[in-house]
Amino acid sequence: MLGVSTEMGMTKIMVTGCRGGCGASTVAMGLACALAHAGKRTVLLDFDLSERSLDMYLGCEDRVVYDLGDLLIGQTGVKKIAVTPQGIDSLYLIPGAYHLRRPPTGEETARVFSVLEQELDADYLVIDASNASNPAVKICAALSDEALLVVLDTPLAVRSATSLADTLHEWGKDGVKMVVNRFSMTPKHPTDLRALIDETGLCLIGVVPDSPGFARLQNEGIPACSAKEGREVVAAFRNMAKRVMGEVCPLLSDIPCPRKKLLD
Repeated sequence: MLGVSTEMGMTKIMVTGCRGGCGASTVAMGLACALAHAGKRTVLLDFDLSERSLDMYLGCEDRVVYDLGDLLIGQTGVKKIAVTPQGIDSLYLIPGAYHLRRPPTGEETARVFSVLEQELDADYLVIDASNASNPAVKICAALSDEALLVVLDTPLAVRSATSLADTLHEWGKDGVKMVVNRFSMTPKHPTDLRALIDETGLCLIGVVPDSPGFARLQNEGIPACSAKEGREVVAAFRNMAKRVMGEVCPLLSDIPCPRKKLLD
């Protein structure tokens, strides 16, 4: 069952996207916040090697002193690097490296994961691996327990997601789960979720509704997961976290949806 903690310790969940701009970082942040709000000690690792963003999304960029790069070279300890966003005591952000001369090796990444587990005693590690162009995706696929693939409801994004899922399978990562991001809940929207499942062949773990208000807060550096605006998005992440933890939870629980044939 996805994400259920075992005697093996911390559950490592990679979140990646089929293309740039699909919202993988948003989904990683939202899932991590929801797990933390559920009482799980959660580490959110910004592993986007091109442009870190999670510190801004969580409104704590001014508190970042050290980052992943310092951890990789052993310059300082995890507890000095980890930042706890205001109001989310069980969440520990490891900011992405501002500058890296080269991508980390698999051995270096495995050491980072081990240190995070030992030092922060976490239940979950949520890894924002950005999109398929990130060289860290292959490394994370080998080291993570689960992989979530973020997909947009567009023909090109669906085709890209199918291709990336096949690539992840070639890398030994089976059982990839799909998160549909920015999904329109309007009655006139033509696509239903069952069609996306059929096209990609992936199991659906979460649906995040389109919410301009949530995106605006996020881009302004206001912790959107704790705000009143965009409640339906927060509810979607809460549902996703419950499913990750092994609970039975409808995809659209507490999410207003005027569409009558979402899964038909």
